Amino acid sequence: MRAWKRFIVPAVWLDVYREPAAIAFCELWQEFRFNPAGFRATKHGQLRAYLSELGLTDERNRPTSPPDDEDEFFG
Repeated sequence: MRAWKRFIVPAVWLDVYREPAAIAFCELWQEFRFNPAGFRATKHGQLRAYLSELGLTDERNRPTSPPDDEDEFFG
């Protein structure tokens, strides 16, 4: 799963207790990527909550080097 490799693998601060949230985040991310126009606002809220819970929105946790794979929307 691309989301796991891109977001979770570099998140070295995550432990096994966050695995269910990480899996749910990746599933929602995949759903969003597959059909962004059909992704409802409630799911956006869930996605944002997982991002926050996993510490992925905290700039201090971001890797210093860019990910290997290019994102078709953001670069």
